[in-house]
Amino acid sequence: MKSPITTIAVAALLSLPSVGHAQDRPIAGSSVVSSEAYFESIIANGYSARKLIGATVLNDREEKVGKVHDLIVGTDGSVTLAIVEVDRFLGIDNKRVAVPARLFEAGNADGVILPGATEARLKSLPTFHYPDEEK
Repeated sequence: MKSPITTIAVAALLSLPSVGHAQDRPIAGSSVVSSEAYFESIIANGYSARKLIGATVLNDREEKVGKVHDLIVGTDGSVTLAIVEVDRFLGIDNKRVAVPARLFEAGNADGVILPGATEARLKSLPTFHYPDEEK
């Protein structure tokens, strides 16, 4: 039986968009999958949530506009929102905003791309609150 964390991690990886041809896809990792008499080597094409959380958010002009704080997984298992931190000053005065995950594009080692984004536009979005936080 898979743990809920494993299920969420696999769902997050599978729901992110694929870019380019199979040989151009990023590789999130690999493993040998097994059950009593069955073994299969797999390569997980996609993105590791571990590497996406904390990634710099750049616009299409390669300007830093924020940082990925969290990924929200919908009840269907797909990543629906990226929670982006903006307005950071020495780790204080953080504002978190929700951005639909489908708006992001694959980036490079420097971060992920949010075309057309500016820090001012992100700051103008409503603040995202977790259910257990005070508003």
